[in-house]
Amino acid sequence: MRRNLAFLFLASLLLASSASTAAGWQQARPEDAAETQARIDAISRELERRQSAMEQRSKQMSLTERELQQLEMQISTVANELAQTTARLAQTNQRIGALEQQQSTLESEQRQQAKWLAKQLNMAYRIGEHDFLKLVLNQENPADFERLHGYYGYFNRARLEKLDELKATQAQLAQVMADLAAARNDIAAQQQEQKRQQGVLREQQKEQQQLIGRLQQQQQQDESRVAQLQQDQEELEQVLAAIIAALRDEPQLDGLAKLKGDLNWPAQGKVQNLFGRTRSGGVKWKGTLIDAAAGSPVRAIADGRVIFANWMRGYGLLLVLDHGDGYMSLYGHNQTILPNVGEVVRRGEEIGLVGQSGGRESPALYLEIRVKGEAVNPAQWCR
Repeated sequence: MRRNLAFLFLASLLLASSASTAAGWQQARPEDAAETQARIDAISRELERRQSAMEQRSKQMSLTERELQQLEMQISTVANELAQTTARLAQTNQRIGALEQQQSTLESEQRQQAKWLAKQLNMAYRIGEHDFLKLVLNQENPADFERLHGYYGYFNRARLEKLDELKATQAQLAQVMADLAAARNDIAAQQQEQKRQQGVLREQQKEQQQLIGRLQQQQQQDESRVAQLQQDQEELEQVLAAIIAALRDEPQLDGLAKLKGDLNWPAQGKVQNLFGRTRSGGVKWKGTLIDAAAGSPVRAIADGRVIFANWMRGYGLLLVLDHGDGYMSLYGHNQTILPNVGEVVRRGEEIGLVGQSGGRESPALYLEIRVKGEAVNPAQWCR
């Protein structure tokens, strides 16, 4: 079934609206959630008005491009599931570490308690009941008798208390060992699931490479390569124009003006400062490429709200953050996108994983920063 870009975007908005509109700052008010929903609906209506032109461009996608789009959406799902499994594994490992530490502490306590009891039992045996009777009968002073009676009573109570403590420690230790066994079973199952997901992801990535190779051959033979680059850029501009036309300034977000030159790059890797350089056919770069390892984290450059998260030709899985006051940041070629449309993310929060979606030969992250719709050089903002 054919799906054009506008339909996919609108579908993502509708799916996110029920689950994501309440997301945001921990102190978010009900009116904030309602305002977010209203803005998402406004973007949807604005995009519908521009749908005709976007449908026309979508029809021009080749069969290979459509296959690549479908495959990369599947890769995104598997990569997202793999990230969740990896996070659960880390939590289970932490739990096992804590249980092992607790086990070690309890075993040490058990040894100390057993040692103390052995000492007390040995002392009681050496004294013996007949010795206690002899000591009582030999006492002429009632005060001495009371003192000895209290002394022997103290030892008996102490032994009973230590026995109770030992039993409690043994019960705790048994529970901890049972919890530890269960946690180890959990981690074995999680590791098996992780291995399965990694296998699926590897196979999908192999298929992705084959499709990218086929697409590049077609593009090399296609004289309309320049026109395609222009269409890709125009399609992105249409989406951004729809967002800008529908989105009022977010009151909780203050833009990036005060952060210029103080932002961190969203991914770790070699930065290619391509902004303003000419691509083939006179199309200019409006952003920066960061060569990074596949699957490495993509982080938000500043606090923002997710206003677009979908696949786009030429950019692959693309995420757009609104930072308020007319500022936006764009992140392309992701392997997967983690937050949903409408969610608020913090500066430095993981929002995706580096990939090569959209037909790239190697993994990289594409970054754009926009001020009231105009692209600015990310190198002047990030360090």
